[in-house]
Amino acid sequence: MPLSSSLLQPTALADSAPAGDLRRRLELNFGRLHDAEFSFEAAITAFTAREAPGDWLGRTLLGLTLDAQALDRESPRTEETVRRWPEACNERGYIGLVHPAGRADENQVGGHNAMLRGLCEYYLWKKDPRALAAIRGIINHLMLPTRPLYGAYPDHLLDKLMGGPVSGLTVAHDGVWLGLSTDIGTLFFTLDGLTQAYLVDPTQELRMLIETMIARYAQLDIIALSAQTHATLTALRGILRWHMEVDARPEYLQIVRERFQLYLDQARTEHHANFNWFGRPDWTESCAIIDSFMLGVQLWQVTREPFYLEEAHRIYHNAICHHQRPNGGFGCDFCTGSNGDRFVHAFKWFEAPWCCSMRGAEGLSCAARYAAFTDPAAPRGVWFPFYFEGAVTVRAPGGVLVLNATGEYPYGGKINYQVKQATAGAPWRLHFLVPPGVDAKSFVVKKGDTALPTKLEKGFVVVETALATDDVVAVEFAITLVCESAKYPTNFPEARHFMHGPLLLGAETATAIPMPATTDLAYLGSGRYQCRRTSVLLTPIDGITYLPEAVARTRTLQAVFSR
Repeated sequence: MPLSSSLLQPTALADSAPAGDLRRRLELNFGRLHDAEFSFEAAITAFTAREAPGDWLGRTLLGLTLDAQALDRESPRTEETVRRWPEACNERGYIGLVHPAGRADENQVGGHNAMLRGLCEYYLWKKDPRALAAIRGIINHLMLPTRPLYGAYPDHLLDKLMGGPVSGLTVAHDGVWLGLSTDIGTLFFTLDGLTQAYLVDPTQELRMLIETMIARYAQLDIIALSAQTHATLTALRGILRWHMEVDARPEYLQIVRERFQLYLDQARTEHHANFNWFGRPDWTESCAIIDSFMLGVQLWQVTREPFYLEEAHRIYHNAICHHQRPNGGFGCDFCTGSNGDRFVHAFKWFEAPWCCSMRGAEGLSCAARYAAFTDPAAPRGVWFPFYFEGAVTVRAPGGVLVLNATGEYPYGGKINYQVKQATAGAPWRLHFLVPPGVDAKSFVVKKGDTALPTKLEKGFVVVETALATDDVVAVEFAITLVCESAKYPTNFPEARHFMHGPLLLGAETATAIPMPATTDLAYLGSGRYQCRRTSVLLTPIDGITYLPEAVARTRTLQAVFSR
């Protein structure tokens, strides 16, 4: 049995009906991915089609497939992509050049990662045999022949891969890898698509390829290579999937935990986004931010350590929300906290429709899935690691529980769960995460007007109660202002930032201002504070999505303060 059979399990997308802000974000993204540049014709001729064949098309299929399920919609573009896939392919069933035996191109292999992911998710949703045939074509004719080549992947930094004007370019190389990517490590993020393809259609040959890739990846020093963080985090998600679903050897989990911690320590911005490469804080990228959010939750599934969920809250409510643009797409920011930059503000690539706008769909749809978790060993146990609004059907081993959640989080600490259906039987055991910046002692959980006894277990406040239709479980906790040390003190000695629960706060100013005294800050509601002495307003950074585009492009919030 795979390790996953004993782990906490998230809600299926079919059992989640997001509402409120999360639904609004999904709707915006779903609409954006139906614009002209995401059509089949546009995707196969896009400017990335030569550098990363299959990437734009695959990311679009993945994004629309996940958005559609989260919103309980259909998108004709998904079926069209699968139906017309052969039009995009060469005679061997993949996109791009057919290289001589024993030769390969990193971006071509890496570009098909998104295609595999999109085809796998579509197949799991629709069970369309054409999608399965496409997966097999890519695996058999593009991926499997690369297995003997991984030992020749460079284990040292090549100057020709550094300092390019944009990311994702192919640089000619002498050797079995005819082209290498300036997104260093792109080859290994294919572990994401390959491991999911294995779960869809397992073969011994594919297993051997995956194990070869993981072994080679473990030998590489991602810091010395200045690896791209998106490539790194996507590869780690693939290895973690392999650990959870196929082979639970401890060294696989160790690789993921150690390298994710390296990312958090050395390549995470002040606003919980990413440096695009290790050691190069040039800009952020929503794709890596989505990966970091997913990894945080999945590592909690495996370890039950609340630290990972706390980080996931900060990633979602700051980085993901700030990177979604008013048109529903996702883009890039400057690397707040590095290069002397105290501000949260958008980079020149305000939107990245070639990659980030599609991957944003995976982050938002995962948020919908993460509404509730169950444990195979806990018949009536339910875990609530997030507080998104919406309806969720919990299918626990001991029965079905249907809830509708409404609330104020992350701006306020009130959430109500109305019971729509509850299987009769023993009491339900409900676990509510203590969010970052919240004291567990402030938690009050009531059923109706009755306060329930609580206990604290592994970062969750736990209650036991019988539930019936129309019952209301009310959760309330205090969110207070916290002033903390900034992440990179070498850039800003003794600098601080302000948090309201998981929310990073910023002052809307184009020039740096001194840090206001905490005692001078009056709470205005909705996570906003104002200095009584100077009238400076501190506001959550997450609202850029709902501004007019011209305002959003130029919005600048100071998030790092010095005395």
